[in-house]
Amino acid sequence: MKPDEELLGIVVHSGAVLASSKGVVAALRRITAFPAGLSLDAVVLARDVQAEAATRREHQATAQRAADAGAQQEHEAAAQQEHDAAGQWHRETAAQPDHLHRQAMIERPHLPRFDQGGELRLAVLTRGDEPQWLDPYQSSSSGNDTHYRFEASYWVAPLPVDGLLTLVCAWPEVGLGETVTDILLPDLALRAAGARSLWELAQET
Repeated sequence: MKPDEELLGIVVHSGAVLASSKGVVAALRRITAFPAGLSLDAVVLARDVQAEAATRREHQATAQRAADAGAQQEHEAAAQQEHDAAGQWHRETAAQPDHLHRQAMIERPHLPRFDQGGELRLAVLTRGDEPQWLDPYQSSSSGNDTHYRFEASYWVAPLPVDGLLTLVCAWPEVGLGETVTDILLPDLALRAAGARSLWELAQET
């Protein structure tokens, strides 16, 4: 999920360092509030050895995702062929092939979310201490053997009821161990309600 693109959100936090180690730092650039949730803009900067490691891990993760996607497509194609073959031989029991096809689709391999280590892991820690790992709704990166930059935006919903946002950050493959950061956002619901429609703002100008 992501913010409503027709709304101009309210910046409720101007950023903070989440984790750092020699040659690498992860930080929030800003937190923007919307009635439905928060948009977190994060950045990771690395240099020298850590930059080389980050660039290498990203390339490996990209190659692995491509391989996983290809394997998934092959698995789905095989399931479809099995379904078609079963349909030809068992027309009188058409429900059974449909069941087999659905089951094969359910059991197909899925892309692992975090095991490639190709990007920053960011999670929200809930009241029950269960991390809600976030997927970026947009991201970009650039790097070489001496400098690396990764930027991503994450969506958190719903708004934290008490205005306390607890974030878990990690990217051990480039030297960032798991860290926990508490960010207090006072009067969050009230401030988030101030988000304005871009169309309304355009009419006022």
